[in-house]
Amino acid sequence: MSDIDPSTTASQLASLDILAMQNSITTQKKTLEAQTKALASLRTSLTTFRSAIKALNTSSASVLKNLATMNQEGIATITASASARKGTYSLNVTQLASAQQKGFEGLDDDAIKNASGTLKINLNGESIEVEMDGLNSLADFAEAINKTDFPSAEDASSSDASGQNGITASLMRIDGKVSLILNSDQSGSKYDIEMDTSGMTSGQNIFDNEEIITAGKDALFTLGDSPNEYSSSSNTLDDLVDGVSIKLTSTTEKGKPLVISIDTDTGETQNQIQAFLDAYNTLRDTINGLTASGSNADTRGAFAGDASISSLTSELGNILRGTFGEQNMSKFGIAADKDGKLSLDSDVLEKQLKNDPQTVAQFFNGNDGLIKAMDKSLDKYLSTSSGLLKGRQETLDRQQTDIDNKTEKMNTRYDTAYNRYLKQFTQLQKIMTQMNNTMSMFS
Repeated sequence: MSDIDPSTTASQLASLDILAMQNSITTQKKTLEAQTKALASLRTSLTTFRSAIKALNTSSASVLKNLATMNQEGIATITASASARKGTYSLNVTQLASAQQKGFEGLDDDAIKNASGTLKINLNGESIEVEMDGLNSLADFAEAINKTDFPSAEDASSSDASGQNGITASLMRIDGKVSLILNSDQSGSKYDIEMDTSGMTSGQNIFDNEEIITAGKDALFTLGDSPNEYSSSSNTLDDLVDGVSIKLTSTTEKGKPLVISIDTDTGETQNQIQAFLDAYNTLRDTINGLTASGSNADTRGAFAGDASISSLTSELGNILRGTFGEQNMSKFGIAADKDGKLSLDSDVLEKQLKNDPQTVAQFFNGNDGLIKAMDKSLDKYLSTSSGLLKGRQETLDRQQTDIDNKTEKMNTRYDTAYNRYLKQFTQLQKIMTQMNNTMSMFS
């Protein structure tokens, strides 16, 4: 007994005192870690699925894809949205739109420096004001114009704004002489740059000798064999054919019209639908794995028996089986197997696209379509303010706090027991040492 190590013995006995509590905490930790990892996996899968389906339902993206073709290149670039209808259109382009560009003969630094008062520059019913006092050069004048926006440029919703300020001033050096050039940021004959000097107190005549370098013109075109001529201030014809954007880049030769054909892009539409199905199937695999009811730790999911998580699969499945745009998924060859995973019959889809392609857009992308319904359903799980996953994370956080508190109590209990045992066995060792010393005297 005199050879006993009080520290080692105290540690062993103190560990036995907390063994039951330690095993309980270890089990709770493993469960909590598994659920925390599972919750992160579920959140990632739901977020990935949501991003995938929302990418198929934006202002510039849709499940239904249309294809625009032309009989000749170099005349225009054409894109067709999901709302475009099948058809063939013929255009004879006789003139492209151009933006006005003006120069001013005799205008130099001295003329700007000696001018005073307020210059008003008008453009298509709008105007800006430039204070001439304090401007000492053409460069100062150009800067004053460029930093002042027309009202339409300040309104992002204006069709004429295009993120530009209306007029751009630049300086050009020709034969060693600097000249001021004013450019309309918008094409079309209605965008005529007018200099109103009525508010100037001196130098009112410095803009009299204006020169039109490039005239502002409208795009001119006819449709098919019709003699009626149409005009557009822009080379972009977004309103000519519903769902079709036409950007003119050149004129057509006489007797050789630009023929535009719009048709359904069956292959790309199928790819879009398949992308939706793949995203859904991947999400379903994740949820099934997390809720699997296996008999051991390797096969049993962290959320096995969790009704709130299992209900997500049922809810999404019910939405899929719903009716949107007076259609259901079987109309497009989409079917679910016994495990709930989706597959696509391309022959059925191709037939539906041939009969009525717009039903695809209505089913997936309509205001009350499948994608919006699914996105709304996901919100009650992913909402950062009231979502189920947020509530579940808060529960796990509370469990972690509880484990931390239990661990702290366990450590305190261990320290108390250790100190008690250490004191006892240190005293015992001291007594045994004394006894051994006494016995050695008799021996």
